[in-house]
Amino acid sequence: MTVSPTSSPGVPWLTRLTLLLTAALTIMSGATIAPSLPAMQEHFAGLPNADVLVRLTVTVVGLAIAVSAPLSGYLTDRVGRRPVLVGAMLLYALAGSSGLYAPDLTTLMLGRVLLGLAVGATMTAGAALVADLFAGTERARFLGVQSAFTSLGGVIFLPLGGLLAEVGWRAPFAVYLAALLIVPLALRLPRGEAAGPATAEAASERVPWRTVLPAYAVALAYMVVFYLMPTQLPYRLGGLGVPPAWTGFVMGISTLSGGVAALWFARRGGTRTPTRTAGLSLLALAVGWAMVSLAPSALWVVPGLIVGGAGAGLVTPNLTTFLADLAPAHARGRVMSGLSASVFLGQFLSPLLAQPFVRGGDVAPTFAAGAGGAVLLGAVLLAVSWRLAARRALAG
Repeated sequence: MTVSPTSSPGVPWLTRLTLLLTAALTIMSGATIAPSLPAMQEHFAGLPNADVLVRLTVTVVGLAIAVSAPLSGYLTDRVGRRPVLVGAMLLYALAGSSGLYAPDLTTLMLGRVLLGLAVGATMTAGAALVADLFAGTERARFLGVQSAFTSLGGVIFLPLGGLLAEVGWRAPFAVYLAALLIVPLALRLPRGEAAGPATAEAASERVPWRTVLPAYAVALAYMVVFYLMPTQLPYRLGGLGVPPAWTGFVMGISTLSGGVAALWFARRGGTRTPTRTAGLSLLALAVGWAMVSLAPSALWVVPGLIVGGAGAGLVTPNLTTFLADLAPAHARGRVMSGLSASVFLGQFLSPLLAQPFVRGGDVAPTFAAGAGGAVLLGAVLLAVSWRLAARRALAG
């Protein structure tokens, strides 16, 4: 299916709403249970390395996505967007809610792995369908709104997870059943690009991997740093005396800030300098996480989350728009699955790479280390952006 730049305004509102709701499922995959991590760790305290294993219940989802993403991309391109999306939503509800009744941590981990397969397919099929239906500035605008909507989901589901965590650490897993409400809407989506031999013209349109792969690397590194928020912040706030019921509300500040930044991106219709935008966004994330690390009280954590969340809120729509513009129609599923794999592999690696910086119960050094990494990557991206601008100026 070829989409012209003028076709996107005709996308029905119900299709737009369904794609927005689908995007919210992504942040639910980890954010919903984040406030219950300390209580879960206490429940499984008798197990060796319980502190790391409990954190992995959030991030093992990312490993499953990273491993299964190529298959998700292949199926999305060959079978079609809608069938993959509907099947993934059903698995999402079944696997996500398994924490309600899992008898042990091993079974819980298995449910989280299956949830990862579902999230990866949902994210890949949804992103490919957006790339099919929208084009040009309209695509950038919709992706900005979609990212903001995802952040809004965090504002809702993080506090909800915190409130449910007061009932018991299993209670937040019930939220995953909400995916069943979106299935009837997903059944009405366009099928999207489907199987069939590519035309000679389409086959000749190759994927520019030399540009795509560095974008994947940026997405992975960004997520390693950003995902300190759901995996380490509950412990940081707990050390500052914040109860679990309030942890979700405080964490929601970051996603709300990210949503505002994403709406700004949408209003502008994207950016003409994606590399520079990525660099500045990472520097903002670094400043925010440095503030979280140095905060003497919970009150001082808030401005750090606002600044860091704003930076993070620009990264996802910026990268997604950049890759969607690069990907030829016949390979959009594969290209977007690579982004999904990079993002969620970063989620999985985040607590593992952060663990050496944990000092007993003090996780503040992890935010300091993350800030340092974000500064380095942001500086590299800005240098690349200035070099590209200089080349264009000389060529002009």
